[in-house]
Amino acid sequence: MRFLTYYTEAGQTPTPGIWITLHNQLFQDDNGVIYLVPRYFLTDGYTIPEWCAAIAGGKMKWDSRPAIGHDLECKFHQCIRVKLSETDLRVRGYLRTHSKKIGDKNFIIPVCDDIPARFLVVEDVSFNQANSRFKRMMLATGNIKKWRVNLMRFAVNFNIGWIKSGKEKIDLSKLYKECI
Repeated sequence: MRFLTYYTEAGQTPTPGIWITLHNQLFQDDNGVIYLVPRYFLTDGYTIPEWCAAIAGGKMKWDSRPAIGHDLECKFHQCIRVKLSETDLRVRGYLRTHSKKIGDKNFIIPVCDDIPARFLVVEDVSFNQANSRFKRMMLATGNIKKWRVNLMRFAVNFNIGWIKSGKEKIDLSKLYKECI
C-alpha cells in the first residue's frame, strides 16, 4: 500500500476535536485498488483509548492519513473506490503535482483534484476490512513503528462506536460540496 497524495491538511472546526480535511486523499492498496477520502470529510483523527494512547505515545503524533481513511470507513461502513488506475488519474489530470512552499523551501507535492462520480464506486466494508486496511495504511506511512501499528490494530478491535455507526451512507452527488 502507498499513499498517492501528500500529507493530510486539515482545518479546525468549531467542535473541539473535530477536523475537516482540506484536500482529497488517495491511497493505493496492496492489490492496486485506489481509495479516496474526499475533501470536506469531518474526522477526529486517531481516536484510540487512553490506555493505548499512553502506551503508544499519544493520539495525533503520526501521519494522520490512516486515521482519516479509517474514520471514513467506520462512519459509513463504506469506502470510496476509484475506478481509474494511477496512470489514468495522471493522464486525465486528477492526480498532478503542485508546488507548495513549506517554511523557506519549495516542495513538489502530489495532489488529487475532484474525481467525477462516474469514476467512483461506493463499496460496503466489514469491521475487519476497515481495521485491516487501517493497519496497511499505517505501515504504508513508513513512519509508525511496527509495534505501534500492531498495538493500534489491536486497539481498534474495541471500537464499540462501529455498532452505532453506519446508518448514514456516502452520497457521491454531495462529494466536494458539503461536509460528510
